[in-house]
Amino acid sequence: MRYELRKEEDFSVSKWMGGKTRELAIFPPGSNYIDRDFIWRLSSATVELEESDFSRLPDYDRVLMVMEGSAVLTYDGKKSIRLKELEQDSFDGGARTRSYGKITDFNVMVRKGGDGILDVVRPDSDAKVLGDTLHTERKCTTHALYVKEGYVVVNYNGSMMMAKEGQLLVMEFFNEIPVYAVMGEGVVIRAQMGYDYEIPEGQDAADAAKDQSQGQDAADAAKDQPESQDAADAAKDQSQAPDSEEAPEASSEETAAKAVTPPLIEKKEEPEGPPDKGSFLENFKWAFFISNTQFRGAKHIVKKLKSIWYDDKLDRVIRTLEKYFVTFLVFIIGVVLCLMPYARGTLSDSQTIGMIALWLLLDILLVSPLIYYFALPKPIASHVRDLNRMTEEEIALMARRSVQDERLEKLLAKYKNTGKANKLDDHI
Repeated sequence: MRYELRKEEDFSVSKWMGGKTRELAIFPPGSNYIDRDFIWRLSSATVELEESDFSRLPDYDRVLMVMEGSAVLTYDGKKSIRLKELEQDSFDGGARTRSYGKITDFNVMVRKGGDGILDVVRPDSDAKVLGDTLHTERKCTTHALYVKEGYVVVNYNGSMMMAKEGQLLVMEFFNEIPVYAVMGEGVVIRAQMGYDYEIPEGQDAADAAKDQSQGQDAADAAKDQPESQDAADAAKDQSQAPDSEEAPEASSEETAAKAVTPPLIEKKEEPEGPPDKGSFLENFKWAFFISNTQFRGAKHIVKKLKSIWYDDKLDRVIRTLEKYFVTFLVFIIGVVLCLMPYARGTLSDSQTIGMIALWLLLDILLVSPLIYYFALPKPIASHVRDLNRMTEEEIALMARRSVQDERLEKLLAKYKNTGKANKLDDHI
C-alpha cells in the first residue's frame, strides 16, 4: 500500500461558467482532465448559479455528493432527484445533466469499466475497522478519505496517517485487501475506486505511473507547445477549451504523485537537571478540569475535550483512578460522616441535607481535584496535547490505545471462508 496526503496547496483550482472546481486528485499522475486521459478523478466544485449544466463525459461514470446546500439534478430531461447535504447519486457522465440550486459538491469520475462509490465515515475516539465495500474484481483499488469536518487517524499495518479538515488522504492498494482502522471525530467522505492498471513486476504504483506518463508527457508537450508557437498562440489555444463545469481557465502544472512513507521518529533528548514540575496553581487548574470531566458524554458538553488529547502516561493514571472509583469512594465516605451525627440525633433533617450539600460542593471544588493533583504526572499541561499539533509518535500512541483486537478478529472471521484470511492477517 502506498499513500499520499494532499493538502490545500496541492489542489489545482479552475473556473467554470457556474463556479469553481478544485481538482483533489487524479490518476494516473500526469493525466489531464481536458484530454480525458485519466482513469479516475476526485474533485470538489461550487455551483454558484441557480441553474447550471454539467460537462458531458460519455467515457466516464460519475458519483456526486452534496457537501453544502441542496440541489435537484435532472438527467436527459427524463429523471430527476433531489439531494440534500451528504446525500449522493450516481449517473452516466454522458447524460445531459442539469443542476438546480447552489451547492458545494464532491465528485468521483471513473472511466467506464471501472467502479466507484462514495460513503460517509464518522470516526470516533475509539478505533473502528473499515473494510472494502466496493467488492470490485479489478486489480487495483484506491481509497481516498476527504475530511469535511474534524480529523481522522488511519492505522494500516502499523503505519499511522493523519488528515485534518480540508485534506485528502489517498491510499492505493495493488493486489491487496483494503482493511484499516480509523479514529478521530467529525465527518469524512470516503471514495473507493476499482480499476485495472498494469503494474510492472518489482515496481509500485507511483513508479509505474511515472514511467508510463513520461513518454506521453513528452509527446504532448511537443504537440501542444511547438517551437514556432508564441505566447499569444498558446493563450488562444487555451481559450478554446470547453466552457463547462470542470474546464480549467488555464492549464496547471502537472506533477507526478509523491510517494509518502511514514517519517522516522527521532528520539528526543532528555533535558539536563531536575525536571520542572510547574506551579501549583497551573497543575491544580488542570487537575480540577480533568477530575470534573470524567463522566459519560463529557465530550458532547465540554467543547475543549474535542480539541485535546491526553498522552499515554496521563491517560493511564486517569484510567486507574476511575477503575478503582477512588474519588467516588472518598465522596461516599464523606456522606457517611455527614450522616453519623444525624443517626445520633444531634442534627436535624435540614442540617444534615445542608452538610451533605456542603460536602458535595467541597468535593467538586477541592477534594477530587486534589486527589487528581497528587496522582497525575507533573507538569500536567505537558501531558495534554493539542490535536492540531500532534507528532507522529503521539499519533501512533493514540492509534495503539484505541485499536481493539476483537474487531479485527471479527473481520478475520468474515474472510475465513474466502481463502483471504491469511493474507488479511498479514496486513493487520
